[in-house]
Amino acid sequence: MDGMASRLLLSRARTAATALLCTALICLGADWGVARQSTSFVSVAPGVSASPAAWRPLGSMQGLVKAGPLSPLVKANAGRPFGLLLSAVCASALLLRRARVARWGKGKPQTTTGVRVRKPKNNALRNSSIATFEELTTRKRYDPLCFMHRRRFARPRHSPISLASGTGRESGHTHKMEDKHARVYRIIDFGRTKRGMYGTIETIEYDPYRNARICLVSYEDGERRYILHAVGYFVGQQIISGTDAPIFVGNALPLDKVPIGTMVHNVEMNPGDGGAVARAAGQSAIVLSRDDRYVTVKMPSSEVRLLDKRNWCTIGKVGRTEHQLIKLGKAGKSRQLGWRPHVRGSAKNACDHPHGGGEARSPIGHKHQMTPFGKCAKGLHTRKPGMASDKFILIRRKKKSGKN
Repeated sequence: MDGMASRLLLSRARTAATALLCTALICLGADWGVARQSTSFVSVAPGVSASPAAWRPLGSMQGLVKAGPLSPLVKANAGRPFGLLLSAVCASALLLRRARVARWGKGKPQTTTGVRVRKPKNNALRNSSIATFEELTTRKRYDPLCFMHRRRFARPRHSPISLASGTGRESGHTHKMEDKHARVYRIIDFGRTKRGMYGTIETIEYDPYRNARICLVSYEDGERRYILHAVGYFVGQQIISGTDAPIFVGNALPLDKVPIGTMVHNVEMNPGDGGAVARAAGQSAIVLSRDDRYVTVKMPSSEVRLLDKRNWCTIGKVGRTEHQLIKLGKAGKSRQLGWRPHVRGSAKNACDHPHGGGEARSPIGHKHQMTPFGKCAKGLHTRKPGMASDKFILIRRKKKSGKN
């Protein structure tokens, strides 16, 4: 406790010393401004040269003071001792307030735009980060496109558990979830079916059902729709969906109209089904080549495959690329997002999990980690062999760095 108090006193002493130094600079600059206006001072002062070169150091300091944000106070109170003193006091108060805001407001500085590091008030918050929500323009949602999606999340009434632990998520609309928040679903226009009509982005909003932001678009006929927010969107931007739409961020058009090397998102897998690929925060696909029937696209998973040239996509990259830098820090934050805790397999009995059983802290008893159903949990290919779409996959996806 003594160490914390000493550090606090040292911080306050440094802030006060900085304020006094700035006050002295202001006073020195103002006094020198008064002296420069009086030619008699230079002529009668003993041992002082009347050449301008002798006053150049002080003149540069005066310019430094006058070039700052406090220059209006110095100019207005030049030659007025009481006004100058009042200006110095105000400047000191502003500096102290700025230091206090920097110390109490956000803890550590921001690591990147959109992410703020929490102050370590306890061990759970140390090195944790949250979103700043600085890209949002409103807190109100457009109710005609919202509804409460009520579902039991793999919790049927006739049995306690239907899926493995960690897969269930709560919606927050029941009375048993006091510490959760009810989530309202927003209807998103993934198909961009409003063709040949310009729309204006009105707001950038928060969506609790996805890690990206959404935009409310108002079209020329008065209809409003939600679309995914991409990097570069701004309020008032004009967007259009059409076969001859210009190649600009936010416009939707078929894959065969997209130039080679363009980043796209919200890509359809089948014509008319709506966007299904590259919809998460910071994701995008790249158009590599095309032929008479298909377009070669590199997926966000590094897989390269052929897609029908009639599939529609949206130009640009999904916004909020800094989402992967957010660290929740504590279990309570996950509960607020609706995720329930799960029990480790090694903590169960042998009849409930392949990792269970044994005395005290026993190993899992298998060469590789296993799922509750006895399958390999790490590195097993889950794609069914011999599927009809295998011929469209040119290059299989690669393992991500650091993943098993």
